[in-house]
Amino acid sequence: MYNMSKMILKRGSYQTSKILAFSMTLLLSCFIAEAQNYFRYPLDSLPHFVSPFGGLRDNHFHSGIDLKTNEREGLPVYACADGYISRIKIQSIGYGKAIYIDHPNGHTTVYGHLQKYHGKIAEWIHAYQYKNQSFEFDKVFEKPLLFVKKGDTIGFSGNSGGSTGPHLHFEIRNTKSEEIINPALFGINPFDTLCPTIQKLCFYKFTTEAAVIFKEIDLTSKKLIKSDSLWILKDTLQLENNYLGMGIETYDYIHNASDRKNIYRYETYIDGKNNFSFTLNQFAFDQSKYINAHIDYNYYKRNQVRIQKCFVDDGNEIPLYTCDKNKGRITLLDDKIHEMKIRVFDASGNTVILLFYVVLKKSVQGAKHAKNTKAFYPLKANDIKQKDFTFHLDAKSIYDTLFYDCKVLPKIKRAYSKTYQIHHSSVPLHKSADIAIKVDKVRKEYQNKLLLAYFDKNEKKFRSAGGAYENGFVKGKASVFGSYFVSIDTLAPTVERVFIDKENPSVDTMYWHFEVKENFSGIAKNEAYLNNQWILLDYDAKSNLLSYKFDEVYFEFLIENMKRLNQNLPVVKPELLLRVYDKKGNMTEYKVSINL
Repeated sequence: MYNMSKMILKRGSYQTSKILAFSMTLLLSCFIAEAQNYFRYPLDSLPHFVSPFGGLRDNHFHSGIDLKTNEREGLPVYACADGYISRIKIQSIGYGKAIYIDHPNGHTTVYGHLQKYHGKIAEWIHAYQYKNQSFEFDKVFEKPLLFVKKGDTIGFSGNSGGSTGPHLHFEIRNTKSEEIINPALFGINPFDTLCPTIQKLCFYKFTTEAAVIFKEIDLTSKKLIKSDSLWILKDTLQLENNYLGMGIETYDYIHNASDRKNIYRYETYIDGKNNFSFTLNQFAFDQSKYINAHIDYNYYKRNQVRIQKCFVDDGNEIPLYTCDKNKGRITLLDDKIHEMKIRVFDASGNTVILLFYVVLKKSVQGAKHAKNTKAFYPLKANDIKQKDFTFHLDAKSIYDTLFYDCKVLPKIKRAYSKTYQIHHSSVPLHKSADIAIKVDKVRKEYQNKLLLAYFDKNEKKFRSAGGAYENGFVKGKASVFGSYFVSIDTLAPTVERVFIDKENPSVDTMYWHFEVKENFSGIAKNEAYLNNQWILLDYDAKSNLLSYKFDEVYFEFLIENMKRLNQNLPVVKPELLLRVYDKKGNMTEYKVSINL
């Protein structure tokens, strides 16, 4: 009787747990369904991705999705859900003209590279820019002021900021944490039936200097047995290292079979056990630069191909991985044949599986040891201190122990210091280093024109690294390893009026355009006045173009001239004064009288 009661209770408990599990699954399904219906697509078209979430970019994972606008500007952009404008940011680089909307569900949507804004939003922005006499600004609204409804037009697609072509950059963020979330989790995903591919398989050995490829297999030319999405490598691979890692070159295809995109997820198995997974669901902006630890950075610098690692470096802290205690590294302890499997997924569930077998060779090589004894360590601050040169790295500025080189090179022509080579650009920096270089004798009036310049052994031209003179040194930030020296910028920018269509200048009847060119340090700011009244100029850094779209200042001037004509008085030509400054304070003043 007692045993029967226990069985009944046990069975009841089991049934209760089943009901609870079913309820939780139902609730989760309802939540997912609700989430996927919450946001509408921000354009009047079917989802078409130029770049999906988390794309592999230089120094960062792509923080959102880029949406195709058929290489056109001026398409209406819609609010994806009810909410209010929480931030407006306009800059000549980055997202260009961008808008942020907070929604009641705890998420924020972001719309970047806009051509212009719409309606009450555009009116507020124009008034704000004139009030502050600035084209660029970053306004965060502490209290809701501008409200929108789902489907409201908020602006028009464009090519502003750092965009390389017309498209819409779109993000969904967690409002509280500001972490970026994959829009596919909310149902914003194109129709996709194409499977990903794996182009290359690499095996790494771990030395004291770095993870180094010791075997590289091109899967496009290797004989494979293919059955739908299952690929089987025919030959058993003989590996000469018993402690190893893997890496893959892999791509997804969404709209056609030739346009490569990044993949959403991949995972590895050894003898049936999952030891590593990578999934592009959510990350924070300050974690994005860990892409330089996620890929084989040195291989990318040499070959312009990104090999994604199937193991996690000790200094990689982005939370996109699930792996065993060995962080995806594999130890082969016997000479048996082991089954290895790599699965690659896209966000629509299309999958490719690579199956292969490995065996350990009897002769196992030991790890290489670096000859150089000078080292930087990832979890502590590191310094190089010399009489005429200092270099400081904060903790967590590098991803692994680095045995580095530091050399004094021959002085470059027109340099104002010695040249210092700090390692080379095939190793990434996660945080910029503090650098200071002693200056040769220079006249006092030129000291505020000094700056740091740098180049790498593969580069022919050197570039500005900024910085400023202080007590005999030029101090600044080094964002990459390379060769640094002190240079100078005493040349002011140049300004020239241009026409968008030179053969038909009448196209510019509503605009004035000016091309701005800068010698070295970069454009810092500009200001323009029409008959002594400040006017708003739109600055596009990538095209070096300043544009004035005729607004109330110009039209008031026209109205005043019409009154003068009615009174038989001579009209007044508009006098334009334009000042452009570079980052070392050099200024050009451009004056012109423009015919009406």
